[in-house]
Amino acid sequence: MTRDLTRTQLVADTVVASVVGALLLPSVVLSPAPGVSIVVVVLLAVGLAVRRYSPAGALSVAWFAVAVQLSAQQPANVYDAMILGILYAVGRYGDGWVRWYGLISAIGGGVVASVYTVAQVYGGGTVISMVDPANLSVAIFSIVTASAAAIFVLTIAWGLGVLMRQAAATRASRAEQFRLEQERRLAERTIVVEQERNRIARDMHDVVAHSLAVVIAQADGARYAMATSPKVGEAALETISETAREALVDVRVLLAELRHSQSGGPQPMIADLGRLVEQMRAAGLDIRFEQTGEARPMPASHQIAVYRIAQESLTNALRHGDRSRPVALSVIWVPHGVVVRVQNSVLPAPASSSPGHGIAGMRERAELTGGRLIAESIGTDAFLIEALIPFPQPMREVHP
Repeated sequence: MTRDLTRTQLVADTVVASVVGALLLPSVVLSPAPGVSIVVVVLLAVGLAVRRYSPAGALSVAWFAVAVQLSAQQPANVYDAMILGILYAVGRYGDGWVRWYGLISAIGGGVVASVYTVAQVYGGGTVISMVDPANLSVAIFSIVTASAAAIFVLTIAWGLGVLMRQAAATRASRAEQFRLEQERRLAERTIVVEQERNRIARDMHDVVAHSLAVVIAQADGARYAMATSPKVGEAALETISETAREALVDVRVLLAELRHSQSGGPQPMIADLGRLVEQMRAAGLDIRFEQTGEARPMPASHQIAVYRIAQESLTNALRHGDRSRPVALSVIWVPHGVVVRVQNSVLPAPASSSPGHGIAGMRERAELTGGRLIAESIGTDAFLIEALIPFPQPMREVHP
């Protein structure tokens, strides 16, 4: 029967109803019985004030005001227009039977208003007088047309409320669907990123394990070599230093991971890109591969990132690209790192297609090495993946 409203909403409705009632009070002077009209205005203003808090209560108050007006044989007046606002609120905020109560009231109120008005005009204020054959046909015609007009006006007010209610529900439903879609995409991206992190963690686990094994072996050899061949010992210590420096970079990346288990076989490096290209060519992809610049030592973790980004990019080109046109794979050594660039032609994508998970994984790999990745369309028929994998800070200090 009642709805939860804020104090601001209650105050606003009361103020609006008071203002409307005050503006309509001058119309009371046109009434034969001003005292009764004031009561009717006050009742309708009360109904208008509680229209959102209790639509059914507001409509019941309106019916009571109409009963008072009819019992005093008062004609229709301007202040009766407040009923339209109450009917609108019933259609807009009423639930279940309350809405039907509003529709029945609109139809019944239209009939009552037309019969009463025609009786005032042709029957001297009573329906019985309308039975006079001289007035009967005209009265019937007037009742039918007046009823149609009154019902139309009253139901329009109620119907506008229903339409506004449906529009609000539609907007709320679309907003909820959009929110759920955003949550789904966020969850999907989180899962993809987490899976990629787990893969990277396994790669890093192998790299660090290999580096530490080299350090241990070199340290054991240096301990025995220092007594007989100091130069061999110095070379071993230099190897330990370089290996430990690279392992430190890998550990820094590894600390960003949540999981580091399930070691696999040897991890591919930049030198294995030629073998990757041959495999993809055998699968039916025409690859134009070039490597420019001066290659320099790079930690295994960064080399794995280069290889995986190239691998994923070529795989995407094979699955989604135009195989009839060549794919350009470039590995460019620059002073501060290495750039991997893959450009391929694409087929027209369907309107419902969504971006895959591979780009998110490649971007995660690049960012974990301190680099960046760009994935963008070139025109309407080409796609470009470009990643920069920088040298880590310790490497820049050794090789300015």
